[in-house]
Amino acid sequence: MNIIVDGRYQIIKRLGKGGFAHTYLAKNLAALGEPQCVVKQLRPKVEHPRMLQLFKLEAAILDRFQHSQIPKTVECFEHQGDFFMVQDFVAGDDLSKEFTIGHRWSEAKVIGFLREMLKVLGYVHQKQAIHRDIKPANIIRRWDNGQLYLIDFGAVQDLEGDSLVPMTVVGTPGYHAPEQAAGLATFGSDIYALGMTAIQFLTGHYPLHLPKNAAHEVLWRDLTKVSDRLATILEQMTRVECIDRYDCTMAVLADLETLSRCDNDIPVSSSRSIDAEFSHQRLTSKIMTMAILVGLGLVGTVGVVSRIQSVGGMGGGSISDSPLDLMHE
Repeated sequence: MNIIVDGRYQIIKRLGKGGFAHTYLAKNLAALGEPQCVVKQLRPKVEHPRMLQLFKLEAAILDRFQHSQIPKTVECFEHQGDFFMVQDFVAGDDLSKEFTIGHRWSEAKVIGFLREMLKVLGYVHQKQAIHRDIKPANIIRRWDNGQLYLIDFGAVQDLEGDSLVPMTVVGTPGYHAPEQAAGLATFGSDIYALGMTAIQFLTGHYPLHLPKNAAHEVLWRDLTKVSDRLATILEQMTRVECIDRYDCTMAVLADLETLSRCDNDIPVSSSRSIDAEFSHQRLTSKIMTMAILVGLGLVGTVGVVSRIQSVGGMGGGSISDSPLDLMHE
């Protein structure tokens, strides 16, 4: 393939394509050893002034993060009228590749998944950011050590820069929380999406296909074998009303650790130390939740300007038929 972006990044193949951007595996020709990287090109299906703003915000947010399980941004630039972002490449497959309908993860595997991702998500929230598109396709498992990485911050909300007002609706149906579908999100919205992801792996069914009760909560417990303790945690993670959900990731972790203590399988730290360490996160979340409730009461139903879908996983994409089609089809 003979496409080189900005004279430095040689495109190898496409990794993902969505309503917001296209992603490509590339080689950095200007770096020692020509390491592989991910080139993300802004290619919105629906033109909107917020798109470029969100694209630049993603780069700024990732530049602010320093976490071993979140890919770093190398740079963000404009080339021939298009906007590009270059990120570290994570050699692995996104979790959508591990899912097949009817296949169920064990309870122990789901608990391990939640514990690992809640810590990563807790870091994001500590940095005053809401991911807003947690789902299997945006979580990569590394091939070499099995470690999970959180990717695709294209829908991120920066609480340090954004006010709590109705915004462009983002997220993926089946995973995003009800308040997020109305244009408003909290830390609890990410917790809801992570809970839905765990339920998907536990039941072997996509969240969008699960039945709901009169309160619009998903009905899933009869589709799998699960302990009452874990089911209770997942139900609290996915409550329809944000005020009824966990107020921060550490609160979920504390309950998971209590569950693990009962099973005598994993040494854990005390929930008291967790609460002390993350009291600021919990207080911030409570304030945000109350603001969301007030906002929903004031604004009513927010019209959907557009729904930004995931860029798609960074593993295993199809190669474009022709070099010209790859970047501008």
